[in-house]
Amino acid sequence: MAIKNKIKDKLNIWITIILLGLNLFAFNFLIRDWHGARVDLTEYNEHSLSGHTRKVLRKLPDRVEIVGIFSKNTHKLLKPLLPKIQDMLGDYVAESGGRVVVELEDPESDREVKSVFENYGIKPMPMPLASKYKQEVKSIYFNIIIKYGDQTLKYGIDNLIDVKDEGGKVDVSLKNMELLLTRGIKKVTTSFTSLDSVLANITSPVQIIFHQLPEEYKQNIAPEKLKEIQSSTEKLENKIQSLQKRFNNIKYKKVKAKNQEKIFMVEINYGSKKIEFPLFMQTAEVSSSDISERVETSLKRVLPGFTRRLGLIIPPADVNPMMARQMRRRPPSQFAILKQLLQEDFEIEEVDLESGNPPLNIDVLLLARPEEMSEKAVYALDQYIMLGGSVVILLDPGKLDMMALAQSKLKLNAVKSGLEELMANWGVNYKQQILADKKNLPYPMPREIQPGLVVVDDVPYNYFIKYDSGFEHPIVANIPIFSTLWTGAFEINNEKNKNIKIRPVLKSSSKSWLKKIDPESGVDLTPNPAAQESEPPDSRQHLVAVSLEGKFTSLYKGKKSPLEKNESDKQADDKSGDKSNDKAVDKSTDKAENKSDQQNFQGEPKKEVSPETRVLLVADSDFISEIGMKILENKYSLSLKFLRNSLEWVQSSQEDFVTSSKGMPRPLDDMSPKKKSYIQHFIWIISLLALAFIFAILFLTRRRNIQ
Repeated sequence: MAIKNKIKDKLNIWITIILLGLNLFAFNFLIRDWHGARVDLTEYNEHSLSGHTRKVLRKLPDRVEIVGIFSKNTHKLLKPLLPKIQDMLGDYVAESGGRVVVELEDPESDREVKSVFENYGIKPMPMPLASKYKQEVKSIYFNIIIKYGDQTLKYGIDNLIDVKDEGGKVDVSLKNMELLLTRGIKKVTTSFTSLDSVLANITSPVQIIFHQLPEEYKQNIAPEKLKEIQSSTEKLENKIQSLQKRFNNIKYKKVKAKNQEKIFMVEINYGSKKIEFPLFMQTAEVSSSDISERVETSLKRVLPGFTRRLGLIIPPADVNPMMARQMRRRPPSQFAILKQLLQEDFEIEEVDLESGNPPLNIDVLLLARPEEMSEKAVYALDQYIMLGGSVVILLDPGKLDMMALAQSKLKLNAVKSGLEELMANWGVNYKQQILADKKNLPYPMPREIQPGLVVVDDVPYNYFIKYDSGFEHPIVANIPIFSTLWTGAFEINNEKNKNIKIRPVLKSSSKSWLKKIDPESGVDLTPNPAAQESEPPDSRQHLVAVSLEGKFTSLYKGKKSPLEKNESDKQADDKSGDKSNDKAVDKSTDKAENKSDQQNFQGEPKKEVSPETRVLLVADSDFISEIGMKILENKYSLSLKFLRNSLEWVQSSQEDFVTSSKGMPRPLDDMSPKKKSYIQHFIWIISLLALAFIFAILFLTRRRNIQ
């Protein structure tokens, strides 16, 4: 009876397990298409789409086709990647609500399909295929095409996979597929988009407001200039009327400017977005101002669906003077690589601010190591921010001396940006010194051990600073580790501008200090393994990157701008020598001192307070240069991620802008030899104790059985 009960109990247990398993299988089958039921427990959400991608997919204006071209009989290292790609494409279809259509094709199975893809320039790649009985080289397909209208983007095998050879073992992995697909979709949809098509499809109205010159301000403007201003106003109205004839969602009105800084400003509103631009920047250029182009570029900045324009300001290349004489043309700047790296996200345009005019057609401005910027250039940058422009500034306290580098010395010459006064006006003081930190990356120092045989030693180097903890700002929230090279530092003056919210982005460790750099002779930072620099007693944490957001006040508030100074200098030269009727001059001078702001207005549009906008300051630019690429090697992808996050953040009004971190490296912390030795000995001791414990249990059990 007892045996029957045992069998019955076991049978009930097995039946329960089988029924539970079947129920789980059935439940999983029923909810397989419900994407909200999935929970991604990985650190960087490796198996789900990011919020940014979902936002892009939900805003697609029309159908996007993604064609996957893969050979069924492919290389054994590529076969495990195909299900991952199919799953990812399935997620895009589900999240887009049917706007993304996916087709998977094998051209080898159909000659007609093969000829169609050859017309797109898709050709097979020869790959070695090995089986149990033979080895052969076969041409295989591993491509993706993204199509929207007449726009097409192709990804080949080199774009889709990473290949690493470590100790003779080849490892093949997918690149960040989400990043590639989302960028590709954005690129083809924005390239196809025209201003007319967007205006025809938007549901909300576009409000255009022109702030006219009030009558009381006209007395100090020359009559001929007033005629030119009237002509420019008519050009603006003609352009808007031409748009209104084609689209009924363009609303236009003229208002009298309430204050001086609003005069001649054109304001374009769409939803929560607002763009302002002046009808002209200088009275001298009124007649040459291209009003139609300004209206169109501003509409593209405020309306959705257009490729964003990145204004790039980079220094010229530093060349050894001896080599420069032998060169026919100057080599490209070490920051020229930024054009290639960022062209998938932006339409890149090199910008010159020396005219004093802000770049009104630019969505975001990136300055990499600005040097000796003139007053006009600073004014142009100031006014770009006053008009709501977003800016990322990468500063440097010094730059490598190329002649010293040719002699195997690391010497930095001091760099002055010319932005010190502007940053101080924001409440940020830039330290013209080099930051050193005991938490650092090693310097790869070559050493010849015998003639023709060179090895590379990792030498501790305090000026390659490493950051791997304490990340609170959204810019660095998905970056596990980051490094800067020959960095400066910031100090915050919270009393200076209380309308700006300043937040730390990157901080050095508490074991960091500043080293002075001589303005004339620079500083020698050549690594010396035999004499390591000791930590001074005044070591503390320093700010390396800070974000600023809020309403900025112009550096030129209550002052004459450089453009106005030039105009007044010309007028002073014209009137020099005319000293007749001194008493009348004295009286007019007294009256001029008592004139109101209305009477002093000379016609130059100038804003003194910005709308809500964002600026990012980083005390290093080498981390993103070609030199940084060579030094940081595999960590350079994190530098690029930081820059992309920065450009996204300054344009975003939300904190959830950061894109997915899929595929980002997550390196382990470096351990000292002493720490490694401790861990090794600890493992040995634990292993011996575990063996002793097992032996004691076995011995006692055996002894008890014998007894």
